[in-house]
Amino acid sequence: MIGKSVDVDIVDVAFGGETVGQFDGQQLFVRGAIIGERVRAEITNIRARGLLAITREVLKPAPTRIDHPWPLGSVYQTGAANYGHITLSGQREMKTRMLRRELREAGGEELLAQFSPPMLTVQAVDGNGWHYRTRIGVNKLPTGVGVNSGGTFVRVSELPLASKRLESLDLFGNAWDETLTTGEHLQLVAPNAGSPVIMSAGQAFFSPSERAPNTIWEIVNYRGRSYEYTLGTKGFWQVHENAPDALVAAVFDNLELDERTHFVDLYSGAGLFSLVAADLIGPRGSVRAYEGNSEAAEAASANFTAAPWASSHALTIDAHTLGSLVGSAQVVVADPPRAGLGSEAAKILALSPARQIALVSCDARSMARDVAALVRAGRRVTQFVALDIFPQTHFVETVCVVQ
Repeated sequence: MIGKSVDVDIVDVAFGGETVGQFDGQQLFVRGAIIGERVRAEITNIRARGLLAITREVLKPAPTRIDHPWPLGSVYQTGAANYGHITLSGQREMKTRMLRRELREAGGEELLAQFSPPMLTVQAVDGNGWHYRTRIGVNKLPTGVGVNSGGTFVRVSELPLASKRLESLDLFGNAWDETLTTGEHLQLVAPNAGSPVIMSAGQAFFSPSERAPNTIWEIVNYRGRSYEYTLGTKGFWQVHENAPDALVAAVFDNLELDERTHFVDLYSGAGLFSLVAADLIGPRGSVRAYEGNSEAAEAASANFTAAPWASSHALTIDAHTLGSLVGSAQVVVADPPRAGLGSEAAKILALSPARQIALVSCDARSMARDVAALVRAGRRVTQFVALDIFPQTHFVETVCVVQ
């Protein structure tokens, strides 16, 4: 069937940004389409769960379809902006439908019933959905920089997803040709409390003639307070300019902390949530941050200098260690990588003494699996926030609080 063209009505949206139709008694997962459209699609792969295809012609367009503002980011080239052919409101409706589908598949209608419609409505964190990324990768070309499109690096003269603050690096001409090595992967970083830098072969640069320290500073604002973070230039940080503030609010607006709270932060990174928790709880409580990456854990320790009741520890977090880490914690925040907690670890966390658990997820499928495990183990969903911190893509960030 590979290479075959089929006309299909799009009726749903699946994980990974693919839309769903039916062909020859099988599910057809189509890239580049929108719910409600009829498209002519070319089958490109055969999977165990169905056929994969790509839109070749739109026969009946959805009202939310637009011309892609950055064709290089479309599903036909890099896929970096695979939802760019949809209005922002249409993108969020697609993501809302995708969240419902994943939750239903993970836990059935019984799990989905724990979520009110407003909970699953994806919320905007910016105005136009472009120029928001403070971290983005490119490759050095003989002149300028490029991105990977189907195995070939294509030179670019713009990066519409990148923060406008990165424009000061003067990437697209020949300014860096004598400083950086052709073929090298570069990481562009725009911290909100310092100048943008290019990371190349472990070294940071402010400009072709000026090296930068491998440390950056970020500021997060919550309830009128500003929190300062130091982390390595290569360290993980949320890529959307507004994401740290939005995530901190989504977590702490829905947790009950007091001055005696014992708080545990799993997969804590440089302490995004731990530092705020330490301030909200104060010295009569305690904050323990656990992180698998030793450099991130060291950064968190440095960020806790003014809060000795908070500590950071570098160790492996999994189903074997999680029970002892949460111990007698009253409130737990877990922000695992894309793979999520896993059902076994989620069950262990659910059976802990914690009165509240906040699960932060950037992957809808692993989130749904983990939330289903928490609920099966006896927890109840009390709040769920979906944030559109990856506009122009199918990704959505969620915060789920259970008791």
